[in-house]
Amino acid sequence: IPSDNPFPGNPVWSFGHRNPQGLVQVSNALYSSEHGPDNDDEVNLIQKGRNYGWPNVEGLCDKPAEATFCAANNVMEPLAIWTPTIAPSGLTYYASDYIPQWKNSLLMVSLKGTKLMQLELDAAGLVKTKNEFYVNSFGRLRAICQSPEGKLYIATSNGTDDKIIEISRQ
Repeated sequence: IPSDNPFPGNPVWSFGHRNPQGLVQVSNALYSSEHGPDNDDEVNLIQKGRNYGWPNVEGLCDKPAEATFCAANNVMEPLAIWTPTIAPSGLTYYASDYIPQWKNSLLMVSLKGTKLMQLELDAAGLVKTKNEFYVNSFGRLRAICQSPEGKLYIATSNGTDDKIIEISRQ
């Protein structure tokens, strides 16, 4: 257990997560994609010692009971939410010039939403725009990774005809 962990003698870094699916580090920031129960899928900026609300909060602190809980428990609201749910899965950060329109973006694939999502980040690391690509083109998308030259590889999760798809310049 690192000596600078937020809870001495405990390996927990953050808590209140429901079902994290993707995790990516960008410089000193850590991001996760997370399934909600039947609403409010999330992308979170993970911070040391923070509470992400589950099971008391789903998505934003936008209901009276949630707002009270959030104020009393150091809850960090998500950077982005989706209702209806899209079942976010794999997550990566795109820093390459190879596909310039995706530079400085989180790229996330989804199972239920069957698409690639670009979450363009601002200078503070917050989501400023959301764009969708390949909607219903390949079925359920499970994982995403970037090659050293900037190509992307996406794994499908369709049960019988799974594939690895290469995404190169548009």
